[in-house]
Amino acid sequence: MNQPFSLFLSRVVASLLVMVLALSAMGVFLIWAARSVDREDIRRQREIAGYALREIRSNLAHNQESSTFWDDAVEKTAAVDNQDWIDGNLGSWMHTFFGIDESYVLDGQDRPIYAFAEDQTQSPSFYEARLDAVRPYLKTLRTKLAAGEAPVEGSQEQSISVTDYIYIAGRPSVLSLKPILSDSGRLDQPLSTIYVHVAIQHLDGDIIHRVGQAHVLQDLKFIPKAERDPGAASVALMSDAGDVAIEFEWTPFKPGRRLLASLSPVLALVASTLMVGTLLVSSASYRRKLDRIKNSEHIRYLASHDSLTGLPNRSAYEKAADDQVTALSLRQQSGPLAFLYMDLDRFKQVNDIFGHQVGDAVLVEFARRLAEVLPANASAYRVGGDEFAALIPNRTTREVESLCTRIIDSIAEPVEAEGRRAFVGVSIGVAVAPHHGTDRQELHRKADVALYHAKMAGRRRFSIFGTQMDDAIQNRAAIESDLREALRTAKGLSVVYQPKFASDGSRVLGAEALVRWQHPQRGAISPGIFIPIAEEASLIADLGLWVLETACRDAIAWPIAHLAVNVSPVQLRATGFAETVFAVLSKTNFPAARLELEMTETDFADSEEIGLQNIKALNAKGITIAIDDFGTGSSTFERLRDISFDRIKIDQSFVKNITESKGDAEIVRAMISMAHAKGLKTTAEGVETPEQRDVLRAFGCDELQGYLLGRPMPPTQLSKILRTTVVATL
Repeated sequence: MNQPFSLFLSRVVASLLVMVLALSAMGVFLIWAARSVDREDIRRQREIAGYALREIRSNLAHNQESSTFWDDAVEKTAAVDNQDWIDGNLGSWMHTFFGIDESYVLDGQDRPIYAFAEDQTQSPSFYEARLDAVRPYLKTLRTKLAAGEAPVEGSQEQSISVTDYIYIAGRPSVLSLKPILSDSGRLDQPLSTIYVHVAIQHLDGDIIHRVGQAHVLQDLKFIPKAERDPGAASVALMSDAGDVAIEFEWTPFKPGRRLLASLSPVLALVASTLMVGTLLVSSASYRRKLDRIKNSEHIRYLASHDSLTGLPNRSAYEKAADDQVTALSLRQQSGPLAFLYMDLDRFKQVNDIFGHQVGDAVLVEFARRLAEVLPANASAYRVGGDEFAALIPNRTTREVESLCTRIIDSIAEPVEAEGRRAFVGVSIGVAVAPHHGTDRQELHRKADVALYHAKMAGRRRFSIFGTQMDDAIQNRAAIESDLREALRTAKGLSVVYQPKFASDGSRVLGAEALVRWQHPQRGAISPGIFIPIAEEASLIADLGLWVLETACRDAIAWPIAHLAVNVSPVQLRATGFAETVFAVLSKTNFPAARLELEMTETDFADSEEIGLQNIKALNAKGITIAIDDFGTGSSTFERLRDISFDRIKIDQSFVKNITESKGDAEIVRAMISMAHAKGLKTTAEGVETPEQRDVLRAFGCDELQGYLLGRPMPPTQLSKILRTTVVATL
């Protein structure tokens, strides 16, 4: 061995030794950090799991009420030989629509007249096996009815109920009893004639699987105490009496461990790279020759493929769709052809919050997962920014539905890129040839309509095209047209006000302006329906201006410290929005210091440059900025520190369980403490019970708002209240 080579070899060995020592130290640190991250993430998963499982109980009674608080139900259940109607409204229909496992209808003497269990109707005598378990709860319900009790004020329910966790035939379950009552109040119902609907939701079936999927809790399931897995995360639900504990466990997601697994090949890769470097030099000439060949092939490839994901592009999709539809028309293809049109949910927020590099990584990862799920004879395409399509030949409707579910599940797991975890979902619209037509453009349009329906239904789901979907779009267009007319004439639109109180509940500090629309034919239309339509139809600026001006005129003489008006993200990001607000204040002589503009946490944190300029201009005039629904978005105080705001409104989802969940209570306490540390005021939304009020007061919350203190009301009613109630000093 010659001396130069020996010197070269010794330097290589020394460098590798130093590198190995440095990487070893880094590895020890990474293991410690990963374990800390895993512990914190498991704690958060327990809070999410407890909240999601408790929602099953509250939703069960609410779902029952869709058929039990109804004049028809009172009359039909009392009729003789009316089992089909009962089954179609209180039995199998509730099983199909809400997933309720067992339903029973009891007459005024608590005798069963109908039973549904084990996926089919049963003889009423089947109820006898449930009699002992249900009897004490039935007695409680009858006692409440006799006492004339009303549902808890501020709840979603319109009639009383009795619910609890219980074991039914050894199975963990939620039991809910609802009286069948008249919704109009026109029917005379003596206590002895009131029928009762009994609903049982088992907690060891598909519903738990769906909760696990929705909240990324892998393998969520019920477990007997003796079978608890020490390596799994778990949470327990207690009955009202405290004697029934139902435990659930799941395989905890450990981001720290996953990160370590992804980094483990790095050390080996570094060492391998050093050795490969020598080989690369000697092969450089050969690679240059290969590159010339690959470049020409790549040019041809790019003409029909998306350069980012590697999937075929829109032109390739249109050609393939035309070819397959033609083959179907010529009977060269025997089975149906499904058009899947997909759009990623929350993708814009990922781009805005994490940057385009993370957004691109999400697109690439979705394309990869999509390719893994699709059958071998199907093709996937990227046809737009975050839009994908797929052609699925020779599959039944049920097979297509199952495939759509797998696609949605495939993206439920977060995408990790650039050290960030991005959560997105996917909505899917489906059209099937030849059932929905044999023209490619028309099939694509119908798949797009079905996609829109899936988006409107809540996202992260699929919809197969139906003629009613075209009707829904036409209905939306009609609402948009009527909203334009309402804005032009100001007929049907009104502003109501919900007062906001000091934490002691005795002083009115302010009021929040809320828009309402009473349609001449449709009746009251929810803001949750017409506000998104106004935003999409570019009507939100006019609507927001009308609400702001109306509220300022109403509140000019009110002895309150501030008037809160909601701001749409479309308004916030519009050039000149701040000047529009100033013009309204000048026109109505309303003081800028008494105006508070509310915007949601996500919209505030994701504001683009124009939005930030508007916020700064509003701040400069003394207008207060409040962050609405705080805690439900993806922002933090750290991300918001560079933008000036004055108040946070703690979302009612945290307030709801503040007296029952120690986790929720600690979260709210932390929010209030951090806000006060930064000199911010705090408002708690959704205060519905005296206990919630007392806890928030103890935490030092500045302002309370909710049905316990005051519902939204017309300006005349609020004026009367202000004349008889202690108000804040201006």
